[in-house]
Amino acid sequence: MQQKPAPEFSIIIPARNMERFIEETLESVGQQSLSDFEVVCIDDGSTDRTREILDGFASRDHRFSAESGPATGVSAARNLGLQLAQGKMVLFLDADDVLHPEALESFSLAMADPSVVGAVGGVQRINVDGEELLGVDNRLLVPQHNQLEALLRKNYIVNGGALALRTEVARQSGGFDEDLKNGEDWEFWCRVALIGPFAVVDGPAQLFYRQVASGANYMTRGPVFSRRVPCIDKVANNTAMQNEFGSRLRRLLRARQIDVFWTGVRNQYQYGRRPKALFEGLCGMLMYPDSLFRPRLIWRFVRSLDRRA
Repeated sequence: MQQKPAPEFSIIIPARNMERFIEETLESVGQQSLSDFEVVCIDDGSTDRTREILDGFASRDHRFSAESGPATGVSAARNLGLQLAQGKMVLFLDADDVLHPEALESFSLAMADPSVVGAVGGVQRINVDGEELLGVDNRLLVPQHNQLEALLRKNYIVNGGALALRTEVARQSGGFDEDLKNGEDWEFWCRVALIGPFAVVDGPAQLFYRQVASGANYMTRGPVFSRRVPCIDKVANNTAMQNEFGSRLRRLLRARQIDVFWTGVRNQYQYGRRPKALFEGLCGMLMYPDSLFRPRLIWRFVRSLDRRA
């Protein structure tokens, strides 16, 4: 029996209780201009109609499949999807986000260069109703050189749906750390960036990233005044990172910790918790006085407060 050729892309979508958004997400994948893909949906313990919706897509389109996840967190679900993936390239898409119709084609063209391990696409933030929000183009933060150094300071990838990777590289990096509850994607991307550089995709944003108050972008830092951020600690204790940057690693991760804190303050403000945002901001000036000497951070923070389109 002749073996079926590997698809160009594997899109891995973990989902738990996402009946409100998952259908729009799957439709955005089904409408891609590049049709050579498979979609591995991981139902990770849903108690709503999520699995019913996933099964419906799988019954109508052979490129979609629905699997049962371990229900132990998003990292384990993504790792299961990576284990099952047959595609040459892989994209980890959240179950409430939406792809531009030409996203996969754009990623594929950008990765024609064999020297790159992945491709970073543009991110357009949207609210829960799908309305576009203002924001700085994340691709402006991706340097041509020293990309890992920049990523250690600032998460310019933003979300997994904006980063296409060679499947073999994603596996070589070790996949997602299942012990991390927040910031596991950034920690994974840092390990990937140790292997090689990213291409940057030109043109319109490839990902429409939905902002919700309970999302990972809000939860990354954990307790607001904690001096320890587990995902940052993981990177700090990575022997390969230590060998790559030496004593500079601590300074780079200090910048990342400051960025995580002020991102949390911004999110409090944007989600209507303005008194709390003001209180945390005042405390942050005492906790991170060196923030005041980072003009680019201040500029990005002020720009990001108003997300109205």
